[in-house]
Order: sequence, then structure tokens, then C-alpha cells
Amino acid sequence: MSEDKGFELRFCNSASCALAVVNTEELLPKLEKILENANLGAFYQSLGLKGKKRRCFRVAVAACPNACTQVHIADYGIIGQAVPALEGDCNTCGVCVDVCEEEAITLFEDRFPMINFEYCINCGACIRACPQDALKAESLGYKILVGGKLGRHPMLAKEVFALVSAEKAAEILDKTISFYQKHCKSGERLRVIIEKLGWDTYLAAIS
Repeated sequence: MSEDKGFELRFCNSASCALAVVNTEELLPKLEKILENANLGAFYQSLGLKGKKRRCFRVAVAACPNACTQVHIADYGIIGQAVPALEGDCNTCGVCVDVCEEEAITLFEDRFPMINFEYCINCGACIRACPQDALKAESLGYKILVGGKLGRHPMLAKEVFALVSAEKAAEILDKTISFYQKHCKSGERLRVIIEKLGWDTYLAAIS
């Protein structure tokens, strides 16, 4: 984190992680450019804030739902997603059922895996484990979380988009920062502003 820059960008090394479901190398330069262009360090200085409290807009990127970069307490969090689908011949070995920690997969009449997407978190574990390569990623993308924070009144970030492209994730960040700079008056965190103005106001601003 650079206090002078006014932002923190945390990310995992998707290229070397066996659990990664997306390659974030395409996304990271887009995010960094948006953060640099926002001049958040100068923005915080322009507020004339008193005291030595650090002001920082936090962005975190995780290449899989294990979220090792603590996306849930960032102002803006991005999580890689791999939506599984049966696209090959299944031998009903049950490996996908065994590896699914969410218990989202059952073998339908011992013929093929049935995925309950109310429980599935798109982590890709079943895809990696399938010995027949019968399970594939039907689509790849990013989940967007907004408004995480610690401090006196901690709050976990809330999901605002379930599956978007790298370009869309960057676009939403750009609009989120614009919303933040428009309404931030005393260096407060993004979640404080959203709770004050309402989620509908924020969602309208980024639509």
C-alpha cells in the first residue's frame, strides 16, 4: 500500500496457484490504471483531513473463491469464477461429489452429476478432480463485491454482480471510485457512504 497514492491493490499469483480458476494478468493492469488515474492520494489531501489516520481505498483480487486476498473486507473485491457443466461422458465415479465442500453435487440416479447452483460457489474443484474430463467450465468470469470494511463497525462486502468479464469488472471499479469521490466528504469508507445514501443509489450510479 502507498499512502501517497491513496489506494491498495491486493492480488494473488494466479499463474502459480493450482486453485486459480481465472488468470488475472489481463485484469490487473486495467485496475491499476484506473486507480492511478483517480489520483486518490491527492483527493484525500484535498479533503483537508486532520490527524494521522491513514486514508486508503482498498481493492482486492482473488483468482478463486478461496479469497486469500481478503476480498470480503475490501472496498472493492473481485473473485474469479468457473461455472461447471457436464460436457463429456461421466462414468459416475463420484469424485466430484467427494471433492465438493459445499455439498452442491449429487449423482442423479447414479447416471450423471447434478449441480445445485444455490450451493455451488464456482470454485472449479469438481472440474479439476474429474478423471474423465467430463466436467468443464461453461463460463469464466468475476464476482464483484463492494463495501467491505473492518474498524469499529466491521462489515463484509456485499455481492453486486455474480459473473462479469475483466472489462466489466474494471468499468464497475471506475464508476465506483467516481461515486465514492463524489460523496466522500471526510475520508469515510465506501460502505459508510452506501449505507447512508442507500444501495439503490449506488447501484444506479454504476449501472
